[in-house]
Amino acid sequence: MSLEPAIEMLKRLELFSGLDPVRLEVVAFTCERREYAPGATLFETGDEADCAYLILDGEAAMLARDDSGAAQALRLDRGDLIGETALFEPGRRVTTVRAVSSLHTLRIGRDMFQRLIGEFPEMAGAVASRLAGRLALLGRELSALGDRLDTNARVTGKGRGADE
Repeated sequence: MSLEPAIEMLKRLELFSGLDPVRLEVVAFTCERREYAPGATLFETGDEADCAYLILDGEAAMLARDDSGAAQALRLDRGDLIGETALFEPGRRVTTVRAVSSLHTLRIGRDMFQRLIGEFPEMAGAVASRLAGRLALLGRELSALGDRLDTNARVTGKGRGADE
């Protein structure tokens, strides 16, 4: 398989934005290609999270349970990056991902990714920008949640100042 499709998809990912074509080629060459038959499991809830997967071709399903225990599923397609949090810190998988169709992926290992960040400062800048954006979004979501909780507390008469 040619490196070109992988390079094109890497180029579209924010994590790799700012890398020139030669460096993207190094990334594509360094990553491991993996193929999965329909129904095969990429990883399961509780597995060690030490890499991310870029879907080069095919379809997968991300399976999880919500707080009530109800099953949730998310369809993943060509160009989707799965498990990118594993690139930044060790942890355990919180979802299960299975191939729905014949699936071709690029496995991006944490060790290799961390080495790339050290070698290519422009990549480190893109990663820092992405993380800052995620933190800002999380802050806005937490603020909105706090506002909804305050509103709910006022409506029900419970919460801050309700006992005064």
